[in-house]
Amino acid sequence: MRLGFSPSRALTVAVLFAAGVATGVVARPLAKDLLMWWCQDRYAALVRNCDQSMREHFIAKMNVAQRPGEDTVDNLEAAEIGLIACQDYDLFQKRLIKWGLSENELSEMRLEAVEAGATSLREVVSEHEIRY
Repeated sequence: MRLGFSPSRALTVAVLFAAGVATGVVARPLAKDLLMWWCQDRYAALVRNCDQSMREHFIAKMNVAQRPGEDTVDNLEAAEIGLIACQDYDLFQKRLIKWGLSENELSEMRLEAVEAGATSLREVVSEHEIRY
């Protein structure tokens, strides 16, 4: 009974190991790209819905500060309910992270969503402005 590896068996093991490593190195980025492509439309819709809800809430808050009254408070409460759209966005984002996407990849998807929904350069620029 022979103990140990023959040179051809060692070569086979080395080639299989190298092929496995190479596949792992190539397959992971491809899988992430496929996931980003597959989820981009839904993610973009959630980004836009949350962004719109946050803008409406901010405007309603400023209206209450400037003109306190029952109607402006009612509008603020309605805008707060609208922020549920951000919950959907957050949950989907957490799923994407769990499936292996990084913050950088999510940031890329957000930028693509903003660019796809923008009708002018001003809209793209406004997404990068610091707001008070």
